[in-house]
Amino acid sequence: MEIKSYIFALPPLILVSLICFPGCRSERKPEGTKTIETEIQEQKNAFFTIDFAEIIKHPREVLLSEIAESIEYIPLENTTKALLGNVFDIQLTAKYIFIKHSGSPLLTQFSRDGKFIRHVGKEGRGPKEYGLMRKFSMDEKNQLIYIHTNWTHKIMVFNFDGEYVKKLQFGSSGRGHISWSRDSFLVSFSEPHVGNEPFVFMETNFKGDTIQTTANHLFWDAGDQSQFMVSYWGRNEYYRVNNKLHMKGWYNDTVYTYDDKNKIIPKFFIDLKEHKIPDDMVYERKSTGNIPSDCYWTGVNESKNYVFVRYGDHYNKNDNQLNEQGDGCVLFNKNSKEGIALKRGNNGGFINDLDGGPPFMPKYSNDTIIFCELTALDFKEYLDSETFNKKMVKNPAQKVKLEELRKSIKEDYNHYLMIARLKD
Repeated sequence: MEIKSYIFALPPLILVSLICFPGCRSERKPEGTKTIETEIQEQKNAFFTIDFAEIIKHPREVLLSEIAESIEYIPLENTTKALLGNVFDIQLTAKYIFIKHSGSPLLTQFSRDGKFIRHVGKEGRGPKEYGLMRKFSMDEKNQLIYIHTNWTHKIMVFNFDGEYVKKLQFGSSGRGHISWSRDSFLVSFSEPHVGNEPFVFMETNFKGDTIQTTANHLFWDAGDQSQFMVSYWGRNEYYRVNNKLHMKGWYNDTVYTYDDKNKIIPKFFIDLKEHKIPDDMVYERKSTGNIPSDCYWTGVNESKNYVFVRYGDHYNKNDNQLNEQGDGCVLFNKNSKEGIALKRGNNGGFINDLDGGPPFMPKYSNDTIIFCELTALDFKEYLDSETFNKKMVKNPAQKVKLEELRKSIKEDYNHYLMIARLKD
């Protein structure tokens, strides 16, 4: 893997004149002196490496209470229009829950307490309609939704009231999955499929002009191309934290984001070592053999203080077998630069010792919370289990509420959203 060197120029000092009243004395700090707060922030922003290969050698059971202070379960409304299929993506705003799922080709919008509001847009092939959705992204400040429609290289823009705003057309530059990034800029993602693609991520303005890119470092000859494709639920190319888009390719283990001047820069590196899929065995090219059983896909999310690296087993296209051991997760503390591997098996994730609820796998996050969906069937089966009955918890009153919920929950109810609020 090639890691580029970046040189940063420190911004010029801004001198501020202070007027002191009688009896006050101003002490001028030496030029170039930094405050403790500035130094701490710079340390957090500095490039770092997550030693994944070393961390997963020592897995252990991790309690949810080690990082979270509370948990809530939001029941999504059970009306016919609101029922979800397989969930592919969830994004939260202060007032709404937006979900992409197999139960509808349209984006489904709920209130934050789970009430169904609408399907965003109309299904069809008309000028203000769409039939399939590759990706959706949110500009919460301006209350806008960007929907990348399937195979049309078209972005449909709606507001949070479900009203059509405009269409952005990109022609051949509309690659892979396109996400709103900042102001009037989008980022497109595409892993190499042919073997000669120069870029993995491209930032463009709304006219389609290329502004900046991240380079592809994986190439192969045209004759080595494969038509085989596979997807994993936990492998994501985008997430947002600190109001900035973050980007990670499927075969590149560096996470990129924006600096204060809106330049795309590397933020951290996940060092898989022997657990990284070999370049000659990626799915888009002809394989030289089966993928080793200890090679993993990875998905990443992040909060203010933590990085969550989910990982799981690859599918071998030569023998049609999945080396399934159960999904895993690495918790990395950005302040201490230390990582913990959560023990795999039994649905993985954090052991929920707050109220005794189901194990918690952090599929999504923002600065202050982690969250995931849970089917009513899985929820009911867990609440009926001896594991739940015997679980010792931090908040017995909350467990009593789950015991009451067990009496009313039905297997065919709509999904629940589990949200854990992280400690500061």
